[in-house]
Amino acid sequence: MAQRAAAGLLPVRAVAAAASGVARGQGHFHLAPELFMQVAGWTRFQFPQGELHLAAGEALVMPPRLLHDERVGTDNGGAVGFCNLVVLAEPAGLTCHLAHEQAPGRPGILHPEASRHPQVARIHGWLTDVVRLAQPVADGAAAPSPWAATQCAALVAAAIVGVLRALDEPDPAAAPEPALVSRVRALVQNQLGDQALSVRRLAEQTGYTADYLSHQFSRSAGEHLAAHIVRQRLARAAHLLSETTMAGKEVAWACGFATPGYFIRSFKAQFGLTPQAWRLRRGPAGP
Repeated sequence: MAQRAAAGLLPVRAVAAAASGVARGQGHFHLAPELFMQVAGWTRFQFPQGELHLAAGEALVMPPRLLHDERVGTDNGGAVGFCNLVVLAEPAGLTCHLAHEQAPGRPGILHPEASRHPQVARIHGWLTDVVRLAQPVADGAAAPSPWAATQCAALVAAAIVGVLRALDEPDPAAAPEPALVSRVRALVQNQLGDQALSVRRLAEQTGYTADYLSHQFSRSAGEHLAAHIVRQRLARAAHLLSETTMAGKEVAWACGFATPGYFIRSFKAQFGLTPQAWRLRRGPAGP
């Protein structure tokens, strides 16, 4: 993939970015760009506004806050299995994993990796630029520009090489994280908007007991798994409150809180202010 991207032979697909908020529906979303590289088989992404079929040998940069669901499959009657590489590039950290067909039509996580290499912030910036450059075409507001397409391909190539470098040059000061803990972190990020996300559900997905999983996560991460889920939900809520004009109850839904009241209590316990007061203190969100 890296060599094909560097040679300009990796097609990069475009999809319209999310509006100011987050649409309701089946699936999940992230707050940072996500890069999908289809190694084998295919992925059908379903969005509130339509769907996109990603074939083997293609790449897709998923815009932030875009709700999407994934169905996967194989080509040639199943002779070639499904596999793709997924990279989530946040400003402060990068996670990536191989995806396989864990259940019929549904992807699962294999070999999760994480990095805080200095390249990570640049990878986030490069993929953010791809989303921005591809937006007019994805919206149908402009004809494809060969220069924009070439620039997008070059930025994706730079991001792929940056990921390889980040994984090949681990921080010697950072203690390696057990694969199970890395996998749990990825599962949590993919399910934050699901009210059913819990330690018990994560235990079922990983094949361990809830007590064992909680103990392993706490020993490695230094916090209880249940507390980690709530903290991640609240961090997402704070971002949506500051970067969008979403109503409080919509933010609560997007972050997986069962009721707006529970969201308000949890948010105030964490930040010392209600969501509305916190947003007013931060200032109005942009358009």
